[in-house]
Amino acid sequence: MAKSGTQSVRSTVWAWPVGLLIGLAIGIPVFGAKGGVAFGIAFCTAFALGLGVIRSRAGGDPAQDGGAAGDGVGASGRG
Repeated sequence: MAKSGTQSVRSTVWAWPVGLLIGLAIGIPVFGAKGGVAFGIAFCTAFALGLGVIRSRAGGDPAQDGGAAGDGVGASGRG
């Protein structure tokens, strides 16, 4: 289940068809029919997932960016 306050899935849904079209446009002339489709699907996946990661990190939420609570300069328990 998604946490409240997380980014909506609909905000990055457009990236899948755009990535597929770009991948097919590049892949089919370079690799032929079968290789072009495989390249298009791979490019589509990388484009959409990469865009999702970039957009989620742009929010600046330290909990989602891998920062743990209490990692600040004045955190107690540091030697």
